[in-house]
Amino acid sequence: MVVYTGAGASVFYGYESAFGAGATYNKVFGLNTRVNSLSVTTNRIDLGLLGQVEPTAFAYGQQQARMGVNFTFDSQTSHDIFKGIYGTASSSKYPADLGETKASVDLVDKSIAAKISIETPSTTGAGSDYGTGTHTKMERLLKGGVIQTLGITANVGETVNGTCDLVFGKEESVTNPSSGSITEQDTVAVAGSPYTFAHGVFKVSDGSALQTIGEVQSIDVNFNQNSELLYKIGSHYATDAFKKVLDVSGRFKTSWKEGNHLQHVLNQAIGTGYDSKGGINQTSGVSAELKFTSTEDNGKSLLIEFKGLSFGDHTVTGLEPVEPVFEELSWKAQAARVTYTVA
Repeated sequence: MVVYTGAGASVFYGYESAFGAGATYNKVFGLNTRVNSLSVTTNRIDLGLLGQVEPTAFAYGQQQARMGVNFTFDSQTSHDIFKGIYGTASSSKYPADLGETKASVDLVDKSIAAKISIETPSTTGAGSDYGTGTHTKMERLLKGGVIQTLGITANVGETVNGTCDLVFGKEESVTNPSSGSITEQDTVAVAGSPYTFAHGVFKVSDGSALQTIGEVQSIDVNFNQNSELLYKIGSHYATDAFKKVLDVSGRFKTSWKEGNHLQHVLNQAIGTGYDSKGGINQTSGVSAELKFTSTEDNGKSLLIEFKGLSFGDHTVTGLEPVEPVFEELSWKAQAARVTYTVA
């Protein structure tokens, strides 16, 4: 009897030239990739009948698959996932300009397809020789996918971790090639180093310069596309997808040493220190920035800039004997831009 493990599995993704058409599966999410959830539903409809309590028939509706992935951001490949939100990078930036931009309705080169492979042992042989024959693999191809949420988390003493939740509108069949092994993750050159909390910096504008926030304990950034699949009559597969409002939000926790951030919350963007749209004053169009640098990979970096930052609430913890006092703030930004360096 054989127990399957992640050592015999792989997951790759790629961007489609047309929604639902599939892709070249040659991208990885990052280091330490883990598929924490994978499900598909056909929205079964139970049909009853007068005179009995049991269902008498079943019908089936739209198909939808969901996949949740956890991974560690690396200095070579992880930035590719932002293409699913902003489209093709311009001069290593997603998007080219930091600001409120019109929605990009066209999903060409933004919809995602994923391939999940599991190597299955043979059923030949007996006793101690069981499973010694030719191995095969099982493959699932998920097409017509869009990112719903993408999260970045960094805590003291940890790597920079990512979470990505995707929804797919088309899975046609499960294939079992007669031979072959899975494609291993390292064949796609996951050659980068992991980004770590220890090599990050978070800065917030005071209106004249970006000031480093010291002794940050944790920080989260979340991108929510509020995307939905679109169906049409005559097919149970999704035929397209659309995005609603792009929400960029997050939180950070740091030692509490002064009351500026709390005063921002109390002022509700009234008075000095705020722009005309209710966010804190910017420095050269930037309200805050988060940057991670890989010292092990020639200084390659991932920079996220935010515009129109607004604090939503302020929480204090540690008001007890012999404990440090921390402040924690949640925020939301009007826009963000991601810049990466891999050369």
